[in-house]
Amino acid sequence: MYSFERNFKNICRCCRSEGCFKSISGEYYDSGQKENYENMLKETFNINIIHKNSSEISTMICDSCILKLRAALAFKNMVVASEEKLSLYFSKLQSDNDKGFQYSASVKNDLIKSETLKTELDEDHTMDNEQSDRFDDDLLSIKDEIECEDKDQYAVNNRKRKLEHRTRKSTRKKLTCGTDEIPDSEKDWTKITERRGRGPILRENSLKLLSNSTMFVFQWNKSRYTCFCCKQPFMDMCSLRDHSNKEHSIQNIEKKIITQQNRLLKVEISSLSCKKCKEKLNTIDDLLQHLIKNHEIKFDIKEHLLIPFKIQTEGLKCQLCPETFRKFRLLNVHVNRHYKNHVCHICGASFTNLVFLNLHRTRSHKTFNCNECDVTFPNRTDKKRHDRIEHNVKYERKLRFPCPYCDERFFQENFKIQHLVEKHGMSKPEYKCSLCVKVFITKSLCNNHVKNVHMKEKKHECDICHNLFYTKSDVTRHRVTHTGEKKFSCSLCNSPFSTRDSLRRHMKRTHEVLN
Repeated sequence: MYSFERNFKNICRCCRSEGCFKSISGEYYDSGQKENYENMLKETFNINIIHKNSSEISTMICDSCILKLRAALAFKNMVVASEEKLSLYFSKLQSDNDKGFQYSASVKNDLIKSETLKTELDEDHTMDNEQSDRFDDDLLSIKDEIECEDKDQYAVNNRKRKLEHRTRKSTRKKLTCGTDEIPDSEKDWTKITERRGRGPILRENSLKLLSNSTMFVFQWNKSRYTCFCCKQPFMDMCSLRDHSNKEHSIQNIEKKIITQQNRLLKVEISSLSCKKCKEKLNTIDDLLQHLIKNHEIKFDIKEHLLIPFKIQTEGLKCQLCPETFRKFRLLNVHVNRHYKNHVCHICGASFTNLVFLNLHRTRSHKTFNCNECDVTFPNRTDKKRHDRIEHNVKYERKLRFPCPYCDERFFQENFKIQHLVEKHGMSKPEYKCSLCVKVFITKSLCNNHVKNVHMKEKKHECDICHNLFYTKSDVTRHRVTHTGEKKFSCSLCNSPFSTRDSLRRHMKRTHEVLN
């Protein structure tokens, strides 16, 4: 029995199935013909769709009901056309009767079946051959017209039946609007796996888990959480969850998975629960066992494409080991260790998919050649340094940190925070060093201070004097003491300086009054 406590926003208005496709009052095209399903219901069944409280009640219709409605309207039009032709026949017969011709019912049937008839209807009324031939020709023309139209209608109906058969056949391969289960009995996964690999069955299992639970798919792109289907960015997972549930159906997700060739999917499971019985669950494996045991949903293999994340409740913690992280980017890189689907043959690093492996090869094992002097470098950093020193090439820094309120972007997180404080009124964060009195605007700056000043972590060595430094940039700044190069000059007095920091200090001390 249907429960009236269910959400009325995402159901078909006709069959009350979940996961709808088209607006019932919108205009669409099918085989070049414009359709309005609300008008079709009115025309076919004299049913008026109520639009009261449209924000709370669905005004959608599913594909299955659309096919039935088209068939019903086509049947009605066929009956109406047949009645019109028969009415024309009887009206013509009546007009001839008004002229003095009277026929029995048996003669009417014989007239339709034969080409010529010669019959006496009454002793006092006879019909000559000329009148009989003329009337027979008229009846036969009506009969031929009806038969011709019947043949055309049969051809149209036959094409529609074939189209509906193909639609039903493809629909059986997907999750339907009304049920969360897939007709597994119609699939031979052994043959599918032999022919196409394990991708289709992993995708099918993933769709079952997604459609029967509250978890949702997301992506990470340019330091933001984005929608898996439409790439729209969000600053928090709650907004992304609401958007995904409202705007995208399980069919949209399936198409996207197929487009991405069954790559692994990131899913948020902080508030994971079963949609069928509302039971709360902790992991995807718990959900899978729950669906098998309590709801008799079949899984041929207990594997899927889903990578779990709990971002809303537990912060940035790996769901497969105890490690925690300050940034999602670092957690995302770490997760590759647990999914050894693709392994680099050079260094043995593992990755979740081929895209990440190729990206690793490009960044870590690709050699870089200078086009001007034919020198090879093992990494991009060395090549950039060579280009700056030898060829005076200038590189722009990547602006990886976007402002959530405007279009500004920054290459360091502390500059982004400073912008939020000055331009958007955010309260200035304070991260205090536990070993001294210094305060920093970001946690990363505070951590770097502790490692550099208090812990004396110095892992980067100068290749000339072999002194150790905290960062590579410190080594770069130090190297100019050996080369004597001064490539930075003051725009006001043309004084040369070896580093940008020394130029900045000069500008502040010497030209502060002028500025």
